[in-house]
Amino acid sequence: MALDFASLRRQVREHPLLTDLARAELPAGYVVGGFIRDALLGLPARDADIVFEGDFEAALAKVAELADARPFTLGDRYQTHRIILGENTLDISPLVYGDRRVDLFRRDFTVNALALPIAKLTEERLAEHLLDESGGLADLESRRIVAICEQNLRDDPVRILRAFRFSVQLGFSIEDTTLRLLEIHGYELPLAAPERIREELMLMLNCPRAYEGISEMEKTRVLSALFPSIELMRDVEQNEYHHLPLLEHTLECVREFEYLLTSWEGIRAELRQLLAEHFAEVVSPPGSRAALTKLALLFHDLGKPATRETQRDGKVTFYGHQELSARMAAPILERLRLSHREQELMRLLIEEHLRIGFYCNESELTPRLIYRFERKLGDAVVMSAMHALADARATRGPAAGGDFLKRHEDVVNEILWHHYFAEETVRPVALLDGDEIMRLTGLAEGPLIGELKEKLLEAQVEGIVRTREEAERFIAEHPLPDVRAG
Repeated sequence: MALDFASLRRQVREHPLLTDLARAELPAGYVVGGFIRDALLGLPARDADIVFEGDFEAALAKVAELADARPFTLGDRYQTHRIILGENTLDISPLVYGDRRVDLFRRDFTVNALALPIAKLTEERLAEHLLDESGGLADLESRRIVAICEQNLRDDPVRILRAFRFSVQLGFSIEDTTLRLLEIHGYELPLAAPERIREELMLMLNCPRAYEGISEMEKTRVLSALFPSIELMRDVEQNEYHHLPLLEHTLECVREFEYLLTSWEGIRAELRQLLAEHFAEVVSPPGSRAALTKLALLFHDLGKPATRETQRDGKVTFYGHQELSARMAAPILERLRLSHREQELMRLLIEEHLRIGFYCNESELTPRLIYRFERKLGDAVVMSAMHALADARATRGPAAGGDFLKRHEDVVNEILWHHYFAEETVRPVALLDGDEIMRLTGLAEGPLIGELKEKLLEAQVEGIVRTREEAERFIAEHPLPDVRAG
């Protein structure tokens, strides 16, 4: 693959600050890493890293003056300061080891160990000034992730996860020796700061082909090092609904979910763009709804090994595994420092992942069932529906034949269609409020009023109640516990 030096020149010129820095009187400094890598690949290079030799405080002050922005510290060991420039970010650091060449050799991968002197950024022939001490240009052309050295991975274990992230994000292969090093030192990954692990994990899961990275992590046991509970699923045989053992099924769920988001196979045409926008939404930066759904798929069957039983007739069951899976996932999510909203979405996805399967067993998907699904899942409705469909697609054992998948597709489409186009079914407005129900029943404020209001809403959804008069009659005729008389 030919590298795009024209793209590098153009993106340097278009950056809101880089050419201004080149014309300013600054200590010797270098643009390093990802900006150069992405620009040479012809990708948008919005975020730049700069390192300075000499008087770092003076350089930082000058950059802030030129940017007309206040830098803030990232609190890392490299004394990095960040400046936000619209859609661009600029990270500024001192040379950690005081020598540009040594610093480049202490970076993670060869493709990130490229540097351009700031003073040369306005030059037309940038290629002549590009510093490449470790063969990064050749690896960029070969589309390979190559670790600079083993010790660099040990110095900052989050780089182990970053290797897989770059692989799926850039579509690169991981060079064999590097892959072996990731396998050898994978156990050190949990030593990295949880916040940094979360960021790298979410950035990888945001990618449309994250399955490939997760699969490589599983083969090298890095996935089990990061999430030891995953190892419990290895070699666990399932029941007649499944064609794959548990761990393989779990990974297949992620693959099928990604396939759904690109092919939209089995999804109604009018839903596809709405779903694409939904799953692209960022819940807590940088994690998207798609990333969270993939993570939930990884954890949704954690409880199966502990709940596996063989009945007298030989049938294998996993009763209650969904609740146990949610409980097992909870401390993992806490350790990853996921936001409260992210954790709640994950809990719902895991704990309720069988609900659509139960609906598939009903003779009819009624408005009342759709309403109950919406009320139970809340903000996770769309994620849960697609989670269930991916799970069904990854379930192809002999008992899942016939119309098993078609039934799941029908139920999911119906739920999603109502979510987007049938407000009166999924978000009805009660014809009577709590005060009016208390007046009609003589009950004091409390849980019973909420229960009656919920039953009224279900009656409205089913079409049993359509007017205020019918609502009052429904409440008056509705059987109440003896507490009313007391």
